[in-house]
Amino acid sequence: MNTTDKQIAANRKNAAKSTGPTTESGKAIAARNSLKHGLLAKEIVISAGEGAESQEQFDALLANLHTQFSPQGALEEMLVEKIAVAYWRLRRTHRFEVGLIRNKQDNLTDKYCRERFSYCSGVANHKTDQQIDADIQKARDFIIKLKRDKDKFTELRQSGKDPKEIYNDNYQANWNLFCDEAEKEGVKSFSNSPVSIHEALKKAHWSNDKIWQLHLRVCDDAIAAQQQNIRNLDGQKENNKLALQVQKKLSSIPEDQDLNRLLKYEGSIERQFYKAIDQLERLQRLRKGDAVQAPVNVNMDVNPPQGG
Repeated sequence: MNTTDKQIAANRKNAAKSTGPTTESGKAIAARNSLKHGLLAKEIVISAGEGAESQEQFDALLANLHTQFSPQGALEEMLVEKIAVAYWRLRRTHRFEVGLIRNKQDNLTDKYCRERFSYCSGVANHKTDQQIDADIQKARDFIIKLKRDKDKFTELRQSGKDPKEIYNDNYQANWNLFCDEAEKEGVKSFSNSPVSIHEALKKAHWSNDKIWQLHLRVCDDAIAAQQQNIRNLDGQKENNKLALQVQKKLSSIPEDQDLNRLLKYEGSIERQFYKAIDQLERLQRLRKGDAVQAPVNVNMDVNPPQGG
């Protein structure tokens, strides 16, 4: 026997002795190596782009299933791979469901305000929390200015000053409010200018002190109105919160069309998943010599044949 023949014989002898990996980790690695070139396993993982998935997670899943089922032969290997692929696709359906729900819930505030839009007035009946907070801040700023006016008017009144001292001032309660109050007191025939209002009050025999009192009362009324406005805005904000809580609960499942699509897709994959498990277990029992009944095939087609 020449050198080449001796080497071939030695290789055959060593191959006969080899039993493959003996440790669990070695078996898992071997399982991954034997399956990573499978057509299903090769194509199932999205490896690039925004929706990239983890190849390592899929390999770990496949290895775990391989350890659990210990497939022998190409057909059992293929069924284990099919189980892993079906499970991987089921994970995607769950991510899709979460995406549908998030898409609804992330836009709830805008949708809530938009759906309550008044088509008669062209104004949104419900404001967002940010818009309400801005209105509250405006009311608070207005109250601060009104209180400054009141302090100023009190000082001028106590000093015996003539009301014409504020003709050119930026009176925050505005002269329209003062005009309305003057009309309630029975004073008529004047324009909304400060001079005209005061001249009409003088003709009605109002004293300077009485005019100052009216200014102070207008300030108090305007402050009270703004405080009530703030309470109303706080109430609207609380109503928004409660309404949005209800909307979030109602948005916990996808819309009908998306839900039907999701359930149809998920149901199809689940059938593949459990069918592959059943087929694998049946093959393994047959391989072990167990008595296994023939599978029952049920035709689920409810559409009657066309014609005759």
